Parts: sequence; structure tokens; C-alpha cells
Amino acid sequence: MSGTAATHRPQPSVLTRLRRWLGQRISLRTLALASLALNLFLGAMLVATIRNPPPPPYRPMPDRFVEHVAADLSDADAAVLRAAFEPLRPRYDALSQDYREAGQRVRALLQAEPVDFDSLRAATSAARAKRRQIGELTEETVLSILPDLSPAGRLRLVGGPGPERALKTPKK
Repeated sequence: MSGTAATHRPQPSVLTRLRRWLGQRISLRTLALASLALNLFLGAMLVATIRNPPPPPYRPMPDRFVEHVAADLSDADAAVLRAAFEPLRPRYDALSQDYREAGQRVRALLQAEPVDFDSLRAATSAARAKRRQIGELTEETVLSILPDLSPAGRLRLVGGPGPERALKTPKK
């Protein structure tokens, strides 16, 4: 070997260099503050996860519509509403099933390679038509019971203030 070889000093490891850099840059107080902030963030995430209620149970049409609307009506008007929708339950079930199947067809066409856009448009139109049929059946049923409702019930049904609501709404 020749004597001209330079002496090679070992380089400090990456961990050693990181410790030196952190030691110069970060104080114990800063580390404690960062730890506290991280713990508060993780605690808030845990509380949000635990306190988040589960979604409400699935209720098919017309149940969720009827119960949502009946909550604002008097007992007599709510009974009229429920009585009008009860015989239509099989029709709603059939329309809802058709709508779900149409939605599945749309999803299947979207997942296909290559996507057939003409078929996708037709399937989307068919699904929209099924959804429209559900809406039209609901509208027709509500319109058919309007003569049987009290005047306050009719007003509440369209979202207007009934006698109880008029007293509770704040005045501007």
C-alpha cells in the first residue's frame, strides 16, 4: 500500500446527526408542547369516533316519508295520512325494488370496460323514471287526502306555519 492514502474519519451515523440537530433546535419545552398537542388531537378524534351515533335504521318508502310528515300533523291528520299510504305499501315495495335494480344496472355499466355510454344513458334514464314514479305516487296520494285533512293540517303539510308553529317561530 502506498503511504499517500488519506486517513478516513468515520462519519457519524444518521441517528447521531439527527440527535445533534434536534438537540440544537428543539427544547424540552417544545417537545412537551408538541406531545400535548398530539395527545389533545388524538383524544378529540377518539371522542368523535365514540360519540358519533350510528345511522338511523333503514326504513323503506313510504314509511320514512309518512313518519317525517306525520310528526308535524295532529293525531287525526296523521292517522288519515297513514291510512292513505298503508294500502300502497306493496306498490312502493315493487317500485323501490325496480329502482334498486335499475341502480345496480347503472353501477354494472359504469364498471364495465369499455364503458358503453349509450347504454349508460338509457339505464340512467330508466332509473330516473323509476324514481320519478315513486315521487308521483307520493304526490298523488298526498293530493288525494288533502280534502280529508284539517285546514291547519293542510297548511302544515305544505310547510306553512300551523297554529302551534306560528307561536313557536321567532319574530324578526
